[in-house]
Parts: sequence; C-alpha cells; structure tokens
Amino acid sequence: MTAFTRRRFLAATGAVALAGCATQPLGVAEQTSVPAPDWKPGAEWLYRRTDGYTKLDAGSPVARRVVEAGATGIRITETTASNTFIDNAVWANPSAMLSGTLSEFGPITGRFEPPLQYYDFPLVSGKRWSQRLNRIDSGGFSYFMTLEASVEGWDTLEVAGRKVRAVAIRRYFMLGQLPPGLGMSMGDSFRWDTEWYAPDIGSFVVLNRQERYQPNRNRLMADAPGNWFLLQLQSFRRA
Repeated sequence: MTAFTRRRFLAATGAVALAGCATQPLGVAEQTSVPAPDWKPGAEWLYRRTDGYTKLDAGSPVARRVVEAGATGIRITETTASNTFIDNAVWANPSAMLSGTLSEFGPITGRFEPPLQYYDFPLVSGKRWSQRLNRIDSGGFSYFMTLEASVEGWDTLEVAGRKVRAVAIRRYFMLGQLPPGLGMSMGDSFRWDTEWYAPDIGSFVVLNRQERYQPNRNRLMADAPGNWFLLQLQSFRRA
C-alpha cells in the first residue's frame, strides 16, 4: 500500500476492541448506500499480510481471486505467495457465504446453515445485523456460532497509487468450540474484524483480524491470544 497517512493507518489498524467494551467510532458517518459488488472470474486483489504481534510478513503477497461464478455460487480463493490456501470460499451472493474458512487455527472451516451473512448489502453507515447459525465441518460435526456486525463511517485512503473511499465494517464472531483434533478440553474461539471496504475496488483495502480462544472450556472467563493478521491492499485487477 502506498502513502498511507499515519492518522489513517492508526485508525484502520488500531487495537481491536473486546466484546462489551466501548469502541471509538471509525470514519465519518454518512448516508451513502453501497450496492453489492459484481464479482466476476478473473478479478484479483493482492495484499500484504503481516503478523499483528511480531509485525513480520505472513505469506505476502496474499492473492484473493474470483475463480468461478455460476449456478453453484461464486468461488473466491485466498492463497499465500507459496500457493498455500488460506481460504476456498463459496458464496451464494456477495452478502452470503455458503462455505469457507473462518480461522486458520484448527482450522475452523466448513459449510454454514443457514448461509453466513458476512456482508449485508446495501451497506450504509449505522446499519447493523446479527445472526445465529451452525457450521458443519468435513467430518459432519456441527458447531453453533454467532455474528454481530455493524457499518460505521467513511474515510479516504490512498491505495495502490490512487485515492479510494472506504467504509468501515466491524464484525464480532463467536466461532464455537474448537475442532476435536485440538483436544476435547478446548473451549470456544472468537474473532474480531475491523474492515475498510472500498466500493470502487469491490473488496476490502484494509482488514484487521484478531482472534482469541479458550484453552479450557471449563474456565469460561479464561482465554488466550489466537491468530492476529493485518491485510493491506497492494494492487488489484478487474475482471
């Protein structure tokens, strides 16, 4: 990402607030309505991915690609520079995810019943939505999960040599109990997102994703740091 001012960088990548704690509003609220993107095969976004703890590179560039779109859905993959899959998601439409990966820790992946309302287009400042659903993993195990999301304000960021307007989105996931392969005593996992979505680009320009988990499900108030990744757009290509 080029020429990111310090003020805007801190606003976009500041510490993720814990559930129940007050959060500083992001951007400037306005009534601009954002329609759903028209994702077509061939579209690609390249991101620099860093570890939030160490600030070291974490597989950059990460390529987010629309690889197919048809009657069965829209498939979007995310791969590292070494072609390791981070995600291989299928969307019913740009709002609803049918299957995908919600954490590399575990990993937490599967199909969603009903589809996960990852976005809720059209987006507008002040919009909120919530969801209760189940994730079904490859072994047929079902995990209850929840989502709370909100759309906040707007800012202008300089990305890939151009200025773009982006709207802030926050998400809080309770991802449910960690997979049995990590140990039967493991408890629930949680994820907090702060995303800046740019309508002109059809994807996010900054995504700050932080996770925590319960090492012991019998100690409900005890949790531990999980993955923390920051993605920043470097370039993109339209279909």
